[in-house]
Amino acid sequence: MQHPDPQPDNRFLATLDAEEAAALRPLLRRVSVTVDRIVVDQGAAITEVHFPIDAQFANLVRFPDGGAIETAVVGHEGLTGLAPFMADRPSAWEIVCRASGEAWVASAAALRALAAERPALMTRLLALTDLYQAQAAQTAACNALHPIPARIARWILTARDLSPNPTLIFRQEELARLIGARRSTVSEAASQLKRRKFIAYGRGVIRIIDRPGLEAAACDCYRMLRPRLDDLIGMEGRS
Repeated sequence: MQHPDPQPDNRFLATLDAEEAAALRPLLRRVSVTVDRIVVDQGAAITEVHFPIDAQFANLVRFPDGGAIETAVVGHEGLTGLAPFMADRPSAWEIVCRASGEAWVASAAALRALAAERPALMTRLLALTDLYQAQAAQTAACNALHPIPARIARWILTARDLSPNPTLIFRQEELARLIGARRSTVSEAASQLKRRKFIAYGRGVIRIIDRPGLEAAACDCYRMLRPRLDDLIGMEGRS
């Protein structure tokens, strides 16, 4: 079994107290995950949780008519399937890899048992649950109120905050699922950000080239949520 480095590449793991990190370390193994791999089916039990390193995951709600909406991006700030994992309930959404990379993975049952024995670890998990709940509530409000270019700017900034890599993979169909709009609408909105020289964008690859400009173009949701992430995980400045 592989064990994490003394300072893990996952921000949640890195913020644990030494005692909690030592207790958790034997449960972890490092894996590679490829894009579009489904790690949890909608309606299925959470048997494993992933702590992303440079991989990213998405929560995807699928509807009976075949449609789907992406509701969240999970990166190296935390772990996948946290709410259903904590409740030991089937997941109400599909969890899929949206950007290939590596992650630490642990048995859900073993991690849940460890958290029940260690109040400090449980407190950290509950704090991250609160952050994810705040993000979900903010996204619902954002989708109802804010224009598409501002929402795209917000998601690009959020994805960058949750990744150690300066370049992001965002296919048009995924942005359309996140925004809840047609691909053509999303393409035009992303092109606006590119023309304003906030981002470089081509073939699904995005790089932020003017972060202050992109932050100014983003809706207020980004500025409202970022301090909560900073407070919990201690995210350093991004570019």
